Amino acid sequence: MPQPHIRLAAPEDAPDVAALIRALDLHYVGPDVAQPIEPTLAMVERSMLEAEGTRYALAYLSGRAVGLACFAVLRPGSRLSGLLFVKELFVTEDARGQAIGNALMTWLAGYARSQGIARIDLTTDGGNRGARAFYERLGAVRQDKVFYRFNLSTDVLAGHGESPQTKESA
Repeated sequence: MPQPHIRLAAPEDAPDVAALIRALDLHYVGPDVAQPIEPTLAMVERSMLEAEGTRYALAYLSGRAVGLACFAVLRPGSRLSGLLFVKELFVTEDARGQAIGNALMTWLAGYARSQGIARIDLTTDGGNRGARAFYERLGAVRQDKVFYRFNLSTDVLAGHGESPQTKESA
């Protein structure tokens, strides 16, 4: 079985990253909700250009992008070592069962260690038994945490402080 090649994505990889994010969206939310490739590519390019903290690792198999990890380094973290937070881990359907996810997680662990980071955090939906089993097989320990979300498309947190744009334009 050929071994995947994994590396940190560069700006010229934006089309591969966007294609995998589109495939991830199609897998999880379907064609009625998933964004078309054009705005997906624009988002990826913007995140790379602005260096906003989002990083992408790509897994290639026989020269084709088949896996993606979207992650960020967050600091300060325990003992100031920070943490690597995995937002998305995705492998194309045709490449599943070929240890691509395992290779991506191993690469992420190596990347984190090389940056002095001692921890990887991630979340998965409670009902995603396959993902939960995968992470537990790799040695992840389930945490007793409560996950919160603010939906900013509503008036949640409206008027609770000024945004940077509001302050600058005043």
